[in-house]
Amino acid sequence: MTQHRLARLLMIGLVLSLLGGLGAVLPAAPPAAAQVDEICFPEQPGIACLQDPFASFWQSNGGLAVFGYPLSPAQNERSVEANRTLLTQWTERNRLESHPNNAPPYNVLLGRMGAERLAQLGRDPFAEGREAGPQAGCLWFAETGHNVCDQLPGLGFRSYWEANGLTDPRMDSFQRSLALFGLPLTEAKMEVNPTDGRTYLTQWFERARFEWHPNKPDQFKVLLGLLGNELREGTAMPITPPADPLDLPGVTPVGVEINRNQTGHTLAPAQQASVSWVRYNGILWPEVEPARGQRNWAELETVDRELQAFAEAGLTPMIVIRQTPEWARSVPASACSVPTAAAFADFAAFMGDLVARYSVPPYNVRYWEIGNEPDVDPSLIDSSLPFGCWGNAADPYYGGGYVADMFKAVYPAIKTADPQAKVVLGGLLLDCDPTNPPLLADGTRKDCSPGLFLEGFLRNGGGNYVDVIGYHAYTYWGIAFDPDREHPGWSHRGGGLVGKAEFLREVMSRYRVNKPLLANEIGLLCYGDEQACIQYGFYEEQAIYLARTYTRTKANAIQGAAWYTLNGPNWRLGGLVPRRGDPVPAFTALVFFGNLFDGAEFAGKVNSSTSLEGYRFTKGDTRYHVLWATAPGAVVYRLPDGTRAAYDLYGNALEVSGSSISIGKQPVVLELR
Repeated sequence: MTQHRLARLLMIGLVLSLLGGLGAVLPAAPPAAAQVDEICFPEQPGIACLQDPFASFWQSNGGLAVFGYPLSPAQNERSVEANRTLLTQWTERNRLESHPNNAPPYNVLLGRMGAERLAQLGRDPFAEGREAGPQAGCLWFAETGHNVCDQLPGLGFRSYWEANGLTDPRMDSFQRSLALFGLPLTEAKMEVNPTDGRTYLTQWFERARFEWHPNKPDQFKVLLGLLGNELREGTAMPITPPADPLDLPGVTPVGVEINRNQTGHTLAPAQQASVSWVRYNGILWPEVEPARGQRNWAELETVDRELQAFAEAGLTPMIVIRQTPEWARSVPASACSVPTAAAFADFAAFMGDLVARYSVPPYNVRYWEIGNEPDVDPSLIDSSLPFGCWGNAADPYYGGGYVADMFKAVYPAIKTADPQAKVVLGGLLLDCDPTNPPLLADGTRKDCSPGLFLEGFLRNGGGNYVDVIGYHAYTYWGIAFDPDREHPGWSHRGGGLVGKAEFLREVMSRYRVNKPLLANEIGLLCYGDEQACIQYGFYEEQAIYLARTYTRTKANAIQGAAWYTLNGPNWRLGGLVPRRGDPVPAFTALVFFGNLFDGAEFAGKVNSSTSLEGYRFTKGDTRYHVLWATAPGAVVYRLPDGTRAAYDLYGNALEVSGSSISIGKQPVVLELR
């Protein structure tokens, strides 16, 4: 069937259902919706405002969740369907068209985004076939031959379709939903998502694409595809998934951070745990170039020795470069502040010399992390601390565009010195999500504007001058059952590790950028009285967090994660291996999971109830399942066929008898033939 015939049939069906079928029973006109003259988004600088009639329609019919942010101001565009020019405003998920001669709510009509996007992709949904017939518990649409079903009891595509609809009191709930989303055009099936390159259960409708995100909280498990973005950009689908691991040689999911002057007692433990890469913190620009144009390489004598030791031990170092000399600082009193624009060329020259020095034997360094937590304003921290502070709270994008200009100078110098070098944007702190700021006790929203830093960086073309995006996903121990999933700034996206990765991929997708992600600081930290933490079980919780986090890293296409830190006890009890005394329990878990994941491949999620979180891996002829309970209490889990052994998170063998095993908060590893 041609695309023209498809569009014609669907348009005829929709017009008949909305107008011809309803006209005999509906009152002449519905009550007018509340007038809204303008809706703007000050929390999202650069986003256009919605003006009436679009503002009232947007607000009354689902707002941000259904339509997304505006992509451009309202402007006149030629409508193919109407065969005339209409005032039009594009949003991330739809297109609003003004028809002033129609009575409200039909003075604003929606674009047939699902059908148009399928046509743009060259897909004919009618050629893909009808389903066999109605399914129990589902909505059946005989017009197109498809079911709309829930994925969990009371939760999924059917419930979402039925719960949302066009605001028109003349219609019943079914008609309102039909007016907003239209008929289903395909069955629900697994498809690659163009936003993040991952695979989700997906179903297309005339005006929307439903996506099932099972790891999100219930209210976000069904999301609508960004069809407005895709139609305007003509994005191919599927997009290339996050970079193949071969693009980052030597970097696997299990990494650690080792601080300078701490390698003597940590190299052997790193090898014991099959760690592949080390985030080495680090080299300070001011110590090498205290005066402009001079090089004091003698200050790096320890660095020479430690980088050579990494190479000899088979470890891949990623060197953090931070701080700014006094003569180059944009904020004179702040050592961590970004260089002045006049000093960009000096920083580039320094980096070129540094890379030339360490890219050759006996060091063979390939990875260079520029900055550390750059999305922080200098006024917020003590500059003597090892944080970065390249942010600018006075800038709408928190200084990200300015830093992009610096990378435009530095990146070519690094690549000239070593074409194989990889440049990492220093680990973003990302304290909270700027698209959903947490609610504070006083009823206000937290300031999450630092989260706009990467957007500013990419808006200014920074994506062409970086190879890897780093971010920090550490969290603090407390009353949470799952400290990562319940991260106060990211729980709505599934936690600090996965939620931040999702956010970064969304930002990158808006700028057609696709870089691998590194969680280059993970860890469970003690906030407050360290002795009290130890007394009340901190170290056991830290080991549980470690096992879960490396497993989630492997399962969520995050290139790698670095534990902060291998040397201990370090900051807030985050370190694993002290100079004197025994390693903490989390190190034993690191050894077990580091060796487990060495050479393993992610094979999918374990299909089980929501009371368990589980993932499948393969390693040669052996399969592994890693599982843990998602809430307090034990879950009885039926052992899969072929189970031959079970282990706790420390690698200790568990007794396997009968056909089931009890799984609680601590991860359990099953080994299968």
